[in-house]
Formats: sequence, structure tokens, C-alpha cells
Amino acid sequence: GEAWADEFADPAEQWADEFSEEQAGGRGMASALEDILNSDKELSGTELRDFVASINNGTFNLDAGSILDRNGELWDPASAEDAISNTPYVFSDSNPFLGQDGCFATGVELLQRGQVAESVRALEAEVQQHPDNSDAWLTLGLAHAEQDEDIKAIVALNRAVQADPNNLDALLALGVSHTNELEQVHALTHLRTWITRHPEYAGLVPSQAERDPLEPSFTLHQEVVQIFHSVLETRPDDAELHTVLGVLYNLSYEYPKAAHHFREALRVSPEDYALWNKLGATLANSMHSQEAIDAYIEGLQIKPNYVRALANLGISYSNQEMYDEAASCYLKALSLNPEAAHIWSSLRVVFNCMSRPDLAHKCDMGDAETFRGDIEF
Repeated sequence: GEAWADEFADPAEQWADEFSEEQAGGRGMASALEDILNSDKELSGTELRDFVASINNGTFNLDAGSILDRNGELWDPASAEDAISNTPYVFSDSNPFLGQDGCFATGVELLQRGQVAESVRALEAEVQQHPDNSDAWLTLGLAHAEQDEDIKAIVALNRAVQADPNNLDALLALGVSHTNELEQVHALTHLRTWITRHPEYAGLVPSQAERDPLEPSFTLHQEVVQIFHSVLETRPDDAELHTVLGVLYNLSYEYPKAAHHFREALRVSPEDYALWNKLGATLANSMHSQEAIDAYIEGLQIKPNYVRALANLGISYSNQEMYDEAASCYLKALSLNPEAAHIWSSLRVVFNCMSRPDLAHKCDMGDAETFRGDIEF
């Protein structure tokens, strides 16, 4: 925690200094970007265009490490995160499980068997019939997370916490999913709440003052990391604590530290396929593509139909220009979750890199089975 705090003790001032030094050299690029934004009907009225214009015309403000909006009010980064958290859950159409008994048990069983899409529908039927079933909402959120659908996961997990504010598994999963969506404040807040409410850890957490809602996210990050390290000192072999620290260091882009903690967690829980995926994603983010591939493969050997790991493995193969392998991973993922629009987009890019516009065009059909005979998966 201390090294991170020292390095980022006042990032706004540091950024401002660097920006001043580089502003002259970057003015041409910034002006060109503003011209592009102004020429686009949709982008010309966005906050991004206003932000770039404010840099170019010198009205961009920094005050005490905080960015001010056009009214001189403090801009709260967390406000950009509220839209996802407040989104209502959208249920599937024509759910065959609606009206059946035992949908929760059926959904759990289907999820354990790896039939995630069917599990989602059974769990949706359960929460429609019993909207206060916190564990059903939790399991539904975890199923979406396995399908690489973090926004849907967040919405379901929020409902789990609304039904039971002490649902620790939901709080922890929310911290991870918000991290995947780069929502720092929500991720940190949920992880902090998780450890302070955990019956095994709460007594080990140092006393903390109430958080200032205007506290910068880097200060909150420092505080939460220190809490987890303090507890870890008394439980050095706790895989769950190491996992959360790995997530926290991913938030601050300290990938070597994150990888260390994921490896420590795997030392204790080597059969945790989700942990192998987290390690792989961390290694990929730190430009260690081959090591990332090895980690993803380890996880997929444990759970071959893990959509999130298949999608991530496809990305790493693509980064290595191994396009056939990338396409195979994406298609297997899409055969399990054909509604994953972002994976279809990635597959289309791969086919274009392979100079196969015919296959890229077939992506519009949204059916992985149409690629049988073209790509092995």
C-alpha cells in the first residue's frame, strides 16, 4: 500500500506538470482530434468534444487535485458509474422455466454442469417468482459473469444485495465485476464493505473514519489496500484475501503485484478456474501474452466451457497474430453464449485480419454453427 501511495501521492499535480511540459508538442494532435469530433454529428455534442476543446482553448481546470465541471462544481468520477448500477434487470423472452417449481435448484444444477445459458433462464424464472431470493440473484449474477457479461452481472448482484445487504458473496462479486467494467469507486466501496462485514475478518480490520464522499478514488484505493494487507498479515495463506488484493492492484495498474497475489491464491486453490483466468488477464494486461495464454489454458482444462476464459484466450491469440486459434476460441465461446455482441465484434476483426471478408460478413447471422467447416472449434 505504501509504495502505491508514494508513487501516486498527488497524481493530479503530477499529471498537470506532465501535461504542461507536453502540451506544446501535443497541441497539433489535440486540435486534429477536436476537428474530427466537430465533424461528426453524434460526437460534436458530447462531453468528450467539450473536454478536448477545453484543453485546446485553455479553459480546462484543475483545482486541489479535482476536476471542475463547467459550472465550477466538483466533478465526481463516481457519477459516471451510476448508470450501470441503476439499470433494471431485463428478463429473457419466452422463458420455458416460468411457472415451474424448484427453479433455483435447477439453475444451480445447470450452472454446475456448465449449461450456463439454461441456468440463466431457470434462475430468471426463480427471481421473477421470488424477487427477494438474494441467493438466486447472486447465482444469476455469477452465471452472467461466467458468460463475460459484467453489466448484466452487476444488475443482478445489486438485486442480491438489495434483498440481503449482508450477502458477502454478492458484495465480493460486485467488486470484481465493477473492476472488470473499470468502475473504480464502486469496486473499492464494495470490497471495503465486504471485508468490514465479513465475520472472520471484521475484527481484524483497523478502525476507519467514515469515508468522505468527495474522497478521490486513489485515496480510497490506498485505504482499502492497507486494510487488506493488515488482515493478510494475520492470515498469509488466505486465498480469498490474496484474490481481492490481486483485483485491487489491477485497479491501480500494478500488474506485477496483482500477478503475485493471484499466484499466491492459486498456490492454496490450484483448481480455481476463475483464478487462473484472473491471472491470465493480469499477465495479458502487462504484455505477457504467452504467459497469459498458458494461464487461460490451465483454467480451461479445469472448466472447458468457461466463456470468459475462452474470450480472453482469443484476445491473447489475436495479440500474437495467431488468428486461426483466436477465431476458434471466439467461436467456441459464441457457441455457448451467442448473445455476446462484443465477442462477435472481436471475431469480425480477426476475420478481417485473416483477409476473410466472407467470414466477417457471416458474423451478421449471429450463429456460430454456420462456421462449421470453415474454422475448427
